Amino acid sequence: MRISPVRWLIAGVSLALFLLVFYLSGWVGPTESLDIRMLTSLRTDGNPALLWIVSVPWLILCSIVVIAIGIRRGRAMDGLRAFALLALCNVLGQVLKKVVLHRDSIVLMVDNTYPSGHMIAFASVALALRIVLPRRMRRAFTVIAAIVLCLVAFELVYYGWHRPSDVIGSLLLVTAVGVLGGGSRGTEDEDRPEPVLPPGA
Repeated sequence: MRISPVRWLIAGVSLALFLLVFYLSGWVGPTESLDIRMLTSLRTDGNPALLWIVSVPWLILCSIVVIAIGIRRGRAMDGLRAFALLALCNVLGQVLKKVVLHRDSIVLMVDNTYPSGHMIAFASVALALRIVLPRRMRRAFTVIAAIVLCLVAFELVYYGWHRPSDVIGSLLLVTAVGVLGGGSRGTEDEDRPEPVLPPGA
């Protein structure tokens, strides 16, 4: 798959913003204070409705569903591509958070919370499903996925699991991976009519 210059540009801007948000939220006093104030002003105790879903078994199940949809629609390669993007987003997010990036956390016993693994999990599953779903379903699915992602982002901050910057960084990371992996286009040729061959061809 050839990646167009526009996709490279979008991915580059997303990654640059990802690093900028990390820098501003951990190394620049005023923006770091604002990030923490936004979290502490909303933080409350309680049981989130969506966040508890995320786990390794849940991601495995989602991966199986994504591949199965691709196979069922006769587009196994799309299913594998969607699975690869899902896996890459989550592995990359964990490596960045636990190995590469270092930022003081306001949560005890945690070294760094950037980017949010929960946000990456939900966003990457939405990305993978959008790739394998039929084109006619993608617009409605995108709206539903956007609503769910907004609720997840709210819960992450409201229940004190992550700073706002963690959520923003996660979405930027998934955007970059998705754009480079063709996640925004789905299957471009799936709805094209079969060519009409001339008589005797």
